Amino acid sequence: MRPPPERLDLIPAADPAALRRWGVSDCGRIDRRSLTRSLSRLQHDEAAPPSETRLLVRHIRERYHQALIGIIEDAIALATACEKTHSGNALWPHGLSDQLIEILEAVEHHQQREDAVVFPMLLVGDPRAADAVRMMEAEHAGIRARLDRVLALTGGFQAPTQACASWRVLYVLCCKADVDIREQIRLEEGELFTPCIRDSTEAQVCATATFT
Repeated sequence: MRPPPERLDLIPAADPAALRRWGVSDCGRIDRRSLTRSLSRLQHDEAAPPSETRLLVRHIRERYHQALIGIIEDAIALATACEKTHSGNALWPHGLSDQLIEILEAVEHHQQREDAVVFPMLLVGDPRAADAVRMMEAEHAGIRARLDRVLALTGGFQAPTQACASWRVLYVLCCKADVDIREQIRLEEGELFTPCIRDSTEAQVCATATFT
């Protein structure tokens, strides 16, 4: 497991590579070519996900896992850079960097448990998967709560009219992370986990039922 980002007063130093990817030379100017290249990476083929368990697990890993970590890390870098410039602005979402760091850590730990434990159990039909799935659903609830805090803090990702270009790009990244994390959770709870929970529940009912 990777160590958490280094912090200075709970805010890590801005990642220069991330700022270059998004064309941020200073808080008010954006290199449009770099911005366009990075925005294009946020676009995905959103064809209907597969229904078969093995293919759906692969889809979640390839479409969401590593991509989400990169988006959140870049959002942290932009939030840190903007914080230095806008900390005196009453409209700036104070504490956004800290909230994003919490989301990054929660999502990373959650993904690691899925890859190491839950997905392998689901793929082999391990009967203990139902308990692992319930733990994942509890973690989902915690992640959703953190997303809700960022949503409220940013006013629904609506930058104020006087916001600089970097501030607006930051909100694009926050919105993209929010949409993708919630969609991954929906896929897991609505399609990947449901058969496991249903089969486990039916087995428990049958085991305790008395038939006459």
